[in-house]
Amino acid sequence: MARNRNHRISAPADHHATACTPQWLDMTSTSGQARVAELLVKADQAIEAGENAKAASILREASQVDPQDGEVKKRWLALAGHEAGGQSPVEALRRYLGTGDVEEGDRVRQALSQQRQLSTTDVTEAYGLLTGNSGNRNGALSRVDELTALLIQRQGSARRLIASRFTSNPTKVFEQLYSIGDESFKALISVVLDASLWPVDSGSRTAPQQDVFRLSLATLISANVKNPERAMSAVTHLLAVQPGSIKGLIDQDVVDIVLTDLDIRLETILRRQAMLAASRMLEVTDERGEVFFVEYVKVKVAKGTNDDLILAFSAASAVFPILPQVAAKLFLTEGFVRDLVPNLEKNSEAAAHGKRKSRTLEQAALELLSAACVDKACRDAVEKHCIHWLRGLSDEHEGVHKALSSLIIAKISGDSIDDVTGKLTQLVVASGDKGRSEAEQAIEGLAYISLQPKAKEEIAGNSALLRSLVKALKERQAALFGCLTVFANLTTYRPALSEEQKKLAQLKAYANSSKVPERDPLDGEKYVTARCRKLLDCDVVAALVTACSGKQQTAAFSPANMKLVVGILLALTKEQKHRAKMAQQGAVKLLLQIRDRNTAIATAKTSTAEASLITHTAAHALARLLISLNPAHLFSASAPSSSAVSALIPLLSPPTTAGVDGGNEQRDLLPTFEALLALTNLASASEDTTARDLLLRDAAFAAIEDLLFSSNTLVQRASAELVCNLMISPACVARFADGSGESKRRLVILTALTDVQDLATRRAVGGALAALTEWDVAVTAVLDVKEGKGVNAVVRMCGDESEEVVHRGLVCLANIVGARGEIGKRAVKLVKEVGLQAVEERLVGMKDEGMRGLGEEVMRKLA
Repeated sequence: MARNRNHRISAPADHHATACTPQWLDMTSTSGQARVAELLVKADQAIEAGENAKAASILREASQVDPQDGEVKKRWLALAGHEAGGQSPVEALRRYLGTGDVEEGDRVRQALSQQRQLSTTDVTEAYGLLTGNSGNRNGALSRVDELTALLIQRQGSARRLIASRFTSNPTKVFEQLYSIGDESFKALISVVLDASLWPVDSGSRTAPQQDVFRLSLATLISANVKNPERAMSAVTHLLAVQPGSIKGLIDQDVVDIVLTDLDIRLETILRRQAMLAASRMLEVTDERGEVFFVEYVKVKVAKGTNDDLILAFSAASAVFPILPQVAAKLFLTEGFVRDLVPNLEKNSEAAAHGKRKSRTLEQAALELLSAACVDKACRDAVEKHCIHWLRGLSDEHEGVHKALSSLIIAKISGDSIDDVTGKLTQLVVASGDKGRSEAEQAIEGLAYISLQPKAKEEIAGNSALLRSLVKALKERQAALFGCLTVFANLTTYRPALSEEQKKLAQLKAYANSSKVPERDPLDGEKYVTARCRKLLDCDVVAALVTACSGKQQTAAFSPANMKLVVGILLALTKEQKHRAKMAQQGAVKLLLQIRDRNTAIATAKTSTAEASLITHTAAHALARLLISLNPAHLFSASAPSSSAVSALIPLLSPPTTAGVDGGNEQRDLLPTFEALLALTNLASASEDTTARDLLLRDAAFAAIEDLLFSSNTLVQRASAELVCNLMISPACVARFADGSGESKRRLVILTALTDVQDLATRRAVGGALAALTEWDVAVTAVLDVKEGKGVNAVVRMCGDESEEVVHRGLVCLANIVGARGEIGKRAVKLVKEVGLQAVEERLVGMKDEGMRGLGEEVMRKLA
């Protein structure tokens, strides 16, 4: 255990920066004109050599010296032409539009992407070529949309040109850019919202925004319009960015246009945009918007045709999550729910007499009933008036009606769990690409039903269902939240209650004249762990990694989904046997990704309680994984452990959390304890010093010090073990032995811990002192502890009841009395004054030959 005694603590060497003259001072001896001429020669040479990036850097410096120099501007144009294959961007564009040659299109894109400013003449010509390209009406030239957007976004003169032409003829510019594509139309919106392009007075600035809003709405009601979602996205964007400019234009007709595009018969992409637009519109208009919405639904329902009812039900189901109170009041209007099923049954009777039955009407009604279940009074009304009809639909063999009706039953009734779960399971497992909607509805139903312990066991026991859910998690964005909710319900462990919390629960039950509810054994730890194992066997962690890194990344990283993801990972890490497999499937990397992303967002914006919870939970799950895994297999010099250590350090000082009664505050020490264990493991890496370096910084080490005083035995032990592993670092030794008041205080604490009741803590502290006393300066620090308490602690360790502690004490004693020179002589004197009786008695009959030999060696030095 002894180490080379030639190690010494030395002060860091002074580093003196070499003085250097700023580059700009060299230019004072040369006139600006001469400098520009010199730079132009170098730019010409770089352009001829094909070194475009170097030429651009040189010309940038020349532009800074003299922004108005005509030769510099010519070189910029020459460079742009060189990058476009020896032609100007306009010439390359003309060739691309004429031939469709992909390489020519690439040259134009590259030139426009370089941020080189073209002349007004070139920009005007390029814009005319792109907007007048009749040969691309069917999108044969794939780059036209991209090139048009680049021209508008990167060229200031192009933006001014658009603004000027839009002012004189907004309809023409709108139709030109709308017909080209999404990116070109988005570029137009950016121009309209760019205040610098419009006159200062507010009316002139808002007029173009209002024009685009009106033209977008007119497009939406046009017959056979292509890409209506493009116009709806403009409506949404303007409502989100400039609501004040648009608010005055919103009336009943405008609201009707948007709500009509919520029709379930329309494309999903349009309905999603309409949902966003409706949400923003109703938010902006407040009570006026609520009145418009209610009037729309009432008018449609009053007309009573299938088409009008589908529109009314579609709008109401979409708006329910946005305005639940308003929608619920409308839903509970006298007679509406009561008459709903009879009217729908008439639709079925019509089909029985040879007339066409509207399956779409039934689906719209089902979606409305499903949305209405967000409100308790609505749920009660649906159960009272619609349950028999819903059960009939749920018995159908297949289709979205079966899925929706089963989902609603899951939300409202106490039907047999086995029956409802079986129907939903069948829909998920049997669904293919043609059954996406049915599967998504069924997954939402499983999310509701999986709150019940019996359903959890049924779902977890069906490996085909679990694999279908895992597959849906990876591939279906619409099913993402539902799948995560199911997995979270299956894996959530029941929180353990302290004795105090149990007593509080009993007192509450007594106050309410009720019994403390019994806990379902199916939610016990044994069952939850088994369910976690089954999910791991279906590669759920790999699926989570895929969902958070593929096409679904944006949706997966929403706060609601992230909260579920980290919760699932934390639950899966509870069982130690699961951790290696989780790491193989990418759990460590995913948790670091989540933590880093969340930290970056919190830094850029005001952190929320939800964001803090996600970061905390991710760090806790990471801590559990790093307790059991070899750091050498996870980290390396090229991928150091710094991110992991930075993620775990905040767990050493967690905030307090409210207790069960919401009053007394308590600190959840489990994340702290597990973070200490993980950091101890990371600090043990001999070659990678990253963990130790970060933990020895002031803030982190102060937190570790505080935990040495913890009244919780496990936390105190873990912090002592971490200090022991850190002691291999000279920087840690310095914190206990540099002679400062703080170091003396720390050493008093460390030596005092040699006398605690917990054996593991004494053992860890002994190891730390053994490593510390290998340094002569640390030996002096131990000897200097007031009232001889340092030496007393070492001798006391040698008489401990545990041989492990005795071994550490003997190593410390050997280090102290073996110190060189006056330090060693002083140590021998102080140890003799303390007395060696306890050491002598402990050595009698000691079986370990190595320890006995070490003890006899120490005794000889003291003789």
